[in-house]
Amino acid sequence: MTSVSSFLTSALCPLPFALALVSATGTGAQVQPPAPRPDTSVAAVVEAAAAYVKEYQDQLTYVIADESYVQRILNQAPLDTSMPRSRTLKSEMFFMFGPADRVWMAIRDVIQVDGKPVDQRPDLRAALQLLPAPQVAGKFKTYNSRFNLGRVVRNFNEPTLSLLVLDPRYRDSVKFERRRVDRTGGATLVTLAFSQIKPPWLIHDLSLNPVFSTGELVIEAGTGRVRQAILKAKIGAVQMELTTVYAPEGKLGLWVPSSFREHYEEGIAMGNTRTQLLTASGQYEEVTCEAKYSNFRRFETTAKIK
Repeated sequence: MTSVSSFLTSALCPLPFALALVSATGTGAQVQPPAPRPDTSVAAVVEAAAAYVKEYQDQLTYVIADESYVQRILNQAPLDTSMPRSRTLKSEMFFMFGPADRVWMAIRDVIQVDGKPVDQRPDLRAALQLLPAPQVAGKFKTYNSRFNLGRVVRNFNEPTLSLLVLDPRYRDSVKFERRRVDRTGGATLVTLAFSQIKPPWLIHDLSLNPVFSTGELVIEAGTGRVRQAILKAKIGAVQMELTTVYAPEGKLGLWVPSSFREHYEEGIAMGNTRTQLLTASGQYEEVTCEAKYSNFRRFETTAKIK
């Protein structure tokens, strides 16, 4: 068994008609100059995004959302006939950032599994009153692992994990490259590829060995707002890809994770068809998970995040 350790545009108000078409003296029409385009250089975009993430770490702390989480086993060899091919969890997801350790925490409180309520589930809110948030996060990851489908053991459930490449602790260890620039909906979006080139490493395996990670960030030039993030890594025989899409949330006045997709593939497919999936070890598995979030709100707790 292979183990993976833990590790959204305000509408522009139209200018007054007289200002837009006629000069103040009424001598003639004037055309307003176009707004200057934001700097799309790598340095400028990274700087803006780092400032955005610094604020975001406070904004997305003590926030809770309803989560629908669907897991699917796409391929598996040898086939475990006793294991369901899909599973749906209904949960509450608590988002927090620990400034001391520079870590994101997304703590899942599972309420239903395939439509059936979870009996005797631990009280997450009570636990947050008594224990430090990182300890609660670890405890609930262990508890929730029993709901995972597939042989790949995983506890990646931090949709905001990839934002750490813009955190002061990790930023100097990451190389950024501009992939493309797109202009849509009045915004200039810059896609940056990133790769870690030196410690401190974002991810470690269970033996605390560093794991090389790469990915992409789609960032609004000027504001630094992150629209989408992709994080990729290979841990042992498992290749993983985590994709987070952000969308505006009116009640909180910020962009929040709207969906989080996970893709895990263990082993290398040697056959040409799905019925011929084999590896050198005789084991292959492909698992996908997708979380969708709604009903964002803030929660109150006396717990201290360290």
